[in-house]
Amino acid sequence: MLKRLVLIAACSAAMMTIGSCGTPELSADSSCKDFMNADSASRDEAVRKVATEKGAGNAVTPLGRPNVDYMCVNNPSKTLGWAIEKTG
Repeated sequence: MLKRLVLIAACSAAMMTIGSCGTPELSADSSCKDFMNADSASRDEAVRKVATEKGAGNAVTPLGRPNVDYMCVNNPSKTLGWAIEKTG
């Protein structure tokens, strides 16, 4: 029981630091596979961040955001940055 509590505490601390337990922050260099395996909130934040970095405002529009997912689902070995650049 004590080991379980320690693990939960460690995971909680990690979540505060990196956003989710054991999952690194998504970036333009993240693979589409990793992007699609992340939770929805992490994906949304990553698209906002990378689109801002790349000046790709269309990626965060109501039609552009689903296109990023579509591009990544069909090209899991490509990067998130690539999918956002293709979306515009």
